[in-house]
Amino acid sequence: MTKIRGVIVPSLTFFNKDLEVNTELHSLLTRHLLVNGADSIYLFGTKGAGFYFSDKLKEKIKLINLTLEVTGKKTPLIVGIFGNNKDRIVDQLEELGKKFDTLNFIIAPPYLEKIEDVNSYLEYILGTVKVDNHIYIHNNREEFAGNEINPSIVKELIGYSNFSGFIDSCDNINYCKSYIELINKDFSLLCENEENFQKFLQLIPLDLRKYAGIVPCVSNLVNLSSKLYFCAIEEKILDLHQLQEQINDIRNKIYDIKAQDGKEQRGLKYAFLYLYKSFSPNLIEDLNILSPSLKGNLDEITKERIEAYVNYLINQKHIYQLFSLGKDNIYQLDDMIKIFSNVEVLLSQGTIKKVIGPFHADINTIYRVNFEKSQLIFKFRTLKSFQYENIVKEKLLFPFLDGSLNSDSFDLREKIKKIVSVKKGDYQFSRDTPPIIPVANLVYFDETKAVIPHIFTIQEYIHGKSLKDLFNQYSQEDFRFSRSKFLTLFNELGELLGKLHTISFDSFQEHIYNIGKKSEINWLKLINSEFEIESQEARRKKLGYDNEIKTFLKDNISLLEEENEPVVLHNDFQWTNLIVKDSPNKIQINGIIDFDEWRVGVKAQDFVKMEFYTLKPINNIDIRGSFYNGYKKKCKIGQDFFKKLDIYSLLWFLKNYNSLYGNLANLEGSNSFKEREKLKYSYLSEIERIINS
Repeated sequence: MTKIRGVIVPSLTFFNKDLEVNTELHSLLTRHLLVNGADSIYLFGTKGAGFYFSDKLKEKIKLINLTLEVTGKKTPLIVGIFGNNKDRIVDQLEELGKKFDTLNFIIAPPYLEKIEDVNSYLEYILGTVKVDNHIYIHNNREEFAGNEINPSIVKELIGYSNFSGFIDSCDNINYCKSYIELINKDFSLLCENEENFQKFLQLIPLDLRKYAGIVPCVSNLVNLSSKLYFCAIEEKILDLHQLQEQINDIRNKIYDIKAQDGKEQRGLKYAFLYLYKSFSPNLIEDLNILSPSLKGNLDEITKERIEAYVNYLINQKHIYQLFSLGKDNIYQLDDMIKIFSNVEVLLSQGTIKKVIGPFHADINTIYRVNFEKSQLIFKFRTLKSFQYENIVKEKLLFPFLDGSLNSDSFDLREKIKKIVSVKKGDYQFSRDTPPIIPVANLVYFDETKAVIPHIFTIQEYIHGKSLKDLFNQYSQEDFRFSRSKFLTLFNELGELLGKLHTISFDSFQEHIYNIGKKSEINWLKLINSEFEIESQEARRKKLGYDNEIKTFLKDNISLLEEENEPVVLHNDFQWTNLIVKDSPNKIQINGIIDFDEWRVGVKAQDFVKMEFYTLKPINNIDIRGSFYNGYKKKCKIGQDFFKKLDIYSLLWFLKNYNSLYGNLANLEGSNSFKEREKLKYSYLSEIERIINS
């Protein structure tokens, strides 16, 4: 049975709204503790709702099993067994000890009442328990009803063979020196007051420090306690002092210093959820119940302070972060480096300086990785039910962009089949034949799922920011002042979309891997079929407007009979996928991103999202006109173009309404629910506008 020494992290406990342990968060936290230097994990301590779980044995067993599973049974666990009845404590020690023979236990005096004879209380427990598990005693008079354990009590208890260590704040130096005299290979002394770590460790003779330990709550977030303990073992005095100062600073910046109770839990839980907010957008919204006894949100100033400091700690490498590829795949940075060590192009990029992300898009989990020599974007297709072709779609599109593939080629079909068959590779544009629109080189792609269980791509990072982010930085006054820049920008964007639409084909295809194949697809029938599916679904969800939609389609659907020019569609051409760089005289278009949804279709379809996500929010008739004028430089806009646009928009709004409607029930009460509810009504408003036009 492994002794408890080094860095013993008192694990926080996350609760769901029904006061059950959030096992997903606990698994993530456990992995985070290990990455950040935990030598042992302390469950059900005073900072981990130990009092709440005092009589909840089933819940304890469940969490112990989960922790053992996550750690692979390689990390010692120590479990708090607190209560007010010594026989019940003995019963729990017996039952858990028989079930888990490698567990270590922590006991303490009662936490609800002050007793006269603490020594007899603890002697009874140590002397009655029959299991061989190591037992540690926790002294904290504030937490345990004023019951205090002094050196004379500890010396009397030292004769019990199962008494393996003592946890104390070490505020009283004379007491601490008495406890230090007891340290040996069979008895550990652990300090729980984070402000005393450096002083405590320096009081202990160097040869005995390996039998001591610290119990840092702050290690639920940072790795500094592990570094501090290492410096104490190595007698690095200057570093030891600096690390203690940094830990003190973190306590002031992360803990909720305004709170009467639970300063540590309030601050650390928010910091942890902020750190991993990208793992699940709803995590940080569920911090209403810190524990059964601690409720209420942090104030906004405290949240902002914590968020800023977490970002600082990441940059300083005081937090080692985990990286996710969907819920089921979580990696340490070293794991990720090992996974991609066989990708030859990465070996020449130098060491990794920084990893930013994950960013979760609708389809992909995305990381930006800064190497010594380059910045690259890693995209992992983590969406389980991808509705389009489950291939790297850039490998088929990019040859059309630089003319390597020509839709008029007699052997187009064979070339497409060959490209589709290649599961690993790259696509780098030549300076002599650049793409007709600005896109990033495809540095590497892998569809095999042999390295990781996802299709992934590596692309060059395009410097700049999304047009949406840039536009939202402008006040109305700034926008008026910069109006000419935006008019020019949107004219150029329209022209780029027009260039993309000059790539045309002989026939429509439902799937891009069938390009070049003879097709009998009737566009009108295809769209009619999609409308029928979405209309039925909308009726099932009680959208209303059944008759109005039927009438609109009856009056206008025939316009689609003349659609006879299949072209390349970006299919998500809107301001979040347009990367720009601002300067005093011009807004430069640096790149167009996100081709996961590109398909063969008709021109008007590519304006649906641009209108809804970009032109509508901007709400400027001149910018809208400039965009369409730019498009007309490359492509014609027919007389019925905007009525056709309404038809395709209606289909898209119906699809999105149906999809959103099904997801809202799972999000009820969260901020995401409110945002999506607002979006649902926005779709409804657009549907009403179209059918009444």
